[in-house]
Amino acid sequence: MFKYIISLFFFITCDHSKSQPETFTKYRLNKPSNVWEMPKKLVEISGISILDFPEILSVNDEEGKLYAYNLNTKEVEDSYKFGKDGDYEDLAIHGNIVYVLKSNGTIYQIKDFKKKPKVEKYKTFLSEKYDTEGLYFDEKNNRLLIACKEEVEIDGDDKNVIYEFDLQTHTLNKTPVYTISKDDFKFDNKKHDFAPSGLAMHPKTNTLFVISSVGKLMVEMNTDGEILNKYTLDYPHFIQPEGIFFTENGDLYISNEGKKDRGNILKFDYIE
Repeated sequence: MFKYIISLFFFITCDHSKSQPETFTKYRLNKPSNVWEMPKKLVEISGISILDFPEILSVNDEEGKLYAYNLNTKEVEDSYKFGKDGDYEDLAIHGNIVYVLKSNGTIYQIKDFKKKPKVEKYKTFLSEKYDTEGLYFDEKNNRLLIACKEEVEIDGDDKNVIYEFDLQTHTLNKTPVYTISKDDFKFDNKKHDFAPSGLAMHPKTNTLFVISSVGKLMVEMNTDGEILNKYTLDYPHFIQPEGIFFTENGDLYISNEGKKDRGNILKFDYIE
């Protein structure tokens, strides 16, 4: 009982404005409510997105192939070839269109992927040196958000950046829509590395969550780009966090690329 009271006190009184990574705000990241171990073909699972829940769509970072995985049956239901082998990092779904992001900044638009895939490639000004890893379809603004793992120099400072790809014009805005400063990751008298690997918008709070396998961290930002919360992912079940999505009720899913062990998908219940 005493331990419970202490834990409850911490949960209620934690100050979101401090530059300290939070653990129990919205999600109990130290204890997933469900864990799915991926089959060998998805050891290097990268991006994940909802297809027809509980069926999700995933991509690994070596094959030009989409995998449909059912969370209920715990089986790969089907796979769909869309391109040559390569370094594919994330995907986003809009209706019957799937967008896949390559690490060199190229976006693959795949229509009717279940039947006869029609693939178009959009090259951007980004390249391998930016190491693009995160992709999210922003329905409200009809755009794709692209997060770069490598920092970009802006006004003399190195910052993490998120660009927007306009789906009407199929062009990438050269000015980042969001930036994250190194100074945002100084706490406990230490500098913590942050290199975005995935991102998704929360359906209830309309805030943007960005995860980083480097440093095992996650940040929550408002639409103005202000960081609201920092979360630590420094737990054994986060092998290498790469993909992220939310269900409509706010539950959080994060995929982890495997190393010695198989990759996994973790579920965390939303705490209102």
